[in-house]
Amino acid sequence: MGLLQWLPFVLLLVALLLAPQYLSDFRLSQLGKFLTYAIIAVGLDLIWGYGGMLSLGQGLFFGLGAYGFAMYLKLQASGGKLPDFMFWSGLESLPWFWAPFQNPFIAVVAALVIPALIAGILGYFVFRSRVQGVYFSIITQALTLLTSIWFIGQQAYTGG
Repeated sequence: MGLLQWLPFVLLLVALLLAPQYLSDFRLSQLGKFLTYAIIAVGLDLIWGYGGMLSLGQGLFFGLGAYGFAMYLKLQASGGKLPDFMFWSGLESLPWFWAPFQNPFIAVVAALVIPALIAGILGYFVFRSRVQGVYFSIITQALTLLTSIWFIGQQAYTGG
């Protein structure tokens, strides 16, 4: 690529780096949401547009990543103590799997690695079995539903 072809990307990067200086908190939050949804749209475009497979499970991986960092934020909001929903559910101590999320670095890594790991495992079995068409859509939707039911069933530990 020539220097002129990189110019739009450089200008976009500069605009994104300067956005916090010139945008209000509301507009900055809105920009973050738009960029997050753009990442989901790119993922759907890659798998459906180029791969020809309709995935109904994009929300699962998006939600798991968001939940991973939300665990950190919930612990920070409670002052490092027991989150309110655990207290309401009668728990007296923080579960072992919540303890690492007191560190923001671990929360970010977990928010990226856990969904990628689950997607990799799902992809391995789906592509190894050569699942195609509507069956792929059903499998991804079923996995999303099962995960949702599990999180709701473990409400004392997950907050639902």
